[in-house]
Amino acid sequence: MNTIKKNIDQFLLGPFYRQFTNTIYKETRDCKSLLDIGCGFNPAMKKITSGMERSVGLDAFVPSIEKAKKINTHSEFIIEDVMTALEKFPDKSFDVVTALDLIEHLEKEKGLWLKQQMERIARKKTIIFTPNGFVIQRPYDNNPWQEHKSGWEYDEMKNYGYTIYGFGGYKKLRGERFAIRYKPRILWKYFSFFTQLFTFNNPDKAFGILCIKQL
Repeated sequence: MNTIKKNIDQFLLGPFYRQFTNTIYKETRDCKSLLDIGCGFNPAMKKITSGMERSVGLDAFVPSIEKAKKINTHSEFIIEDVMTALEKFPDKSFDVVTALDLIEHLEKEKGLWLKQQMERIARKKTIIFTPNGFVIQRPYDNNPWQEHKSGWEYDEMKNYGYTIYGFGGYKKLRGERFAIRYKPRILWKYFSFFTQLFTFNNPDKAFGILCIKQL
């Protein structure tokens, strides 16, 4: 039964899952080096970094780094707190700097500092993915850094000069840890993903926002 469900999910929802990775891939095709801040364990990064000369994954949570090393999501890894590590990178030392599901885990002042550091380090562009506004999230998997401490709105990121795409479907359908709010959850899950057809180009209505800034 689980295999059947997985196959149905892959058939119906696969294009929506892949759209996120494919969008970043298209945005980074002209980049030869990448710094992924708060990289965690993200298997999708293999496609994004596969053609690059250098890609560095930076994270403080050792178990995630060890899992990422096993599948070579990046060519190099650094285990260090991002707030101390970023100052060590020279100006314009990577073509693109990414922070996917990271900035919301920092207090607002630190998040603004992170954004400035990303723009200092990147030569071509910065890419940030975050929930659209504050979404509560408590620590889990013995990882204290999973807690959400700030929210970043569509209008705010647009005013910072980012081009934005919407992911995760309609904002009001999801909550903590991307969970569906309503029952039966399986039906609302499918409905949520199909609303991404609308929210991709209307990111102010989306649960998550992919923000890309050309430098």
